[in-house]
Amino acid sequence: MPVFGRLALKIIMAIQRIPSFYPKKDLSRPNLAVRFLKILIKRARLCRTLPDYLASDRLPVINTFYATAIALESLPEKSPGDRNNFLIICDADINRVWVPERPAASRIKYLVPCTQVRNRLLTYGVKPENIFMTGFPLPVENLGTETGLEVLKIDLLARLLRLDPSGKFFAYHSQSVCRWLELKQIPDCRDKHYTVMFAIGGAGAQTELARRILKSLGPLIRTGRVRLLLSCGVQRRVLEKTLKFINQHGLWDELDRNIHLIFSDNVFEYFELFNRWLRQTDVLWTKPSELSFYCALGLPIIMADPIGPQEELNKRWLMEIHAGLVPPGPPEYCQEWLSDLRENGRLAEAAWDGFLKARKLGTYKIKRLIENGEYSEEISPLKQ
Repeated sequence: MPVFGRLALKIIMAIQRIPSFYPKKDLSRPNLAVRFLKILIKRARLCRTLPDYLASDRLPVINTFYATAIALESLPEKSPGDRNNFLIICDADINRVWVPERPAASRIKYLVPCTQVRNRLLTYGVKPENIFMTGFPLPVENLGTETGLEVLKIDLLARLLRLDPSGKFFAYHSQSVCRWLELKQIPDCRDKHYTVMFAIGGAGAQTELARRILKSLGPLIRTGRVRLLLSCGVQRRVLEKTLKFINQHGLWDELDRNIHLIFSDNVFEYFELFNRWLRQTDVLWTKPSELSFYCALGLPIIMADPIGPQEELNKRWLMEIHAGLVPPGPPEYCQEWLSDLRENGRLAEAAWDGFLKARKLGTYKIKRLIENGEYSEEISPLKQ
C-alpha cells in the first residue's frame, strides 16, 4: 500500500504540474488533466446535480473550484437565458485544467489575484475580455472602507513599530510610510513584544512543526517577549494535539496569556476568530497556500515547506515581491532567527513590501463586478 500511495501521489503531482512560463508559447491545447476532467463530467457525471440546484433562479454563479465552473458550461441547464459564471482563482499560477477544452468559446469570467495568473490564462487561450484583475478577496473587517483602508493602515503602523525595535527599517522607509499611511511623522514608541501566528492548517499537516516552534519560543513566551497564536482550524483532533504539545513543553499556564488557540467547530466562527486575531498578528508563519495573499494586509510571511505545484509557485511569487521569507534556520532555533530578522528590519521590510505590491481591494472589486458589471484597473497601491 505505501508503494501504491507514493505512485498515486506522483501521478497526481504530474497531472497538476504547471509548465515553465518561459519561453512563452501557445498552451491552449488540452492536456491530460483537461481530458480527465471531461471524462469525469461526461461519463462519471461529476457535478451532475448542478443544473437542478441552479434551476430556480438566474443569479450569477461564483466558483472557487474549476470543476464546477467548467461543468456548468458542459451540462445542459434546466432554465433558459444567460447566466454569469465567475471563477475566483486563489493561487499565483495555475494548471491548464482551470480552462475548458475550447477556451476561446468559453464564457467563464476569471477573477485573478495577480499579473502572473492573467498572463498564464492568455497562454491557455482565454479571451482577454474574460479576465479581470481583481486581486484576492481579503476580509473587509481587516481593511476598512474601500477608499480609506482605515483599519489596515492603523494595524500596519502598529505592526511596523513592533517589528522595527532598532529603527533600521524606518531609517530607509520613513518617508514612504508617512506618504502611504498619511502620517506627519513616525511615532517614537517601540514595543518590546511581538506576536507570531502559526497556521497549522485545516488538515493539521503542520502539527509537528507547531511542537518544534513551541519548544524553541518557550523561553520568550514565558517572559512575554513573544505572543504565539496557533491557528488550529475546525478539526478537534488538531486542537487536542496542539494542547498536548503545549502541556509537554510546560507552557500550560501561558494559555490565554501569551499563547492563544484559534479554533471553532463552526467554520464561519473560525474565520471570524482568525480575522480578529490577524489584526494583532505581526508575523504570519504558514505554508504558501491562499494565505500567501494576506501579505497585502502588511503581514510578513514566514514560509513553511510548500505542498504541491501551486504552493511552490505561491512561494516564488511571495519571494518575487519580497513579502515572504524562507526560514534561515531550522524551526528548533526560530527563537534566534526570528529575533535576528526583527532586529535587522527584515520582517518590517517584508510587511511593507507586501502592503505596497500585493492587491488589497479584491473583495470590493469582485462585489462591484458581480453586482453591476463595474471594473477598472488602477496603478496606485491604495487602489489595487
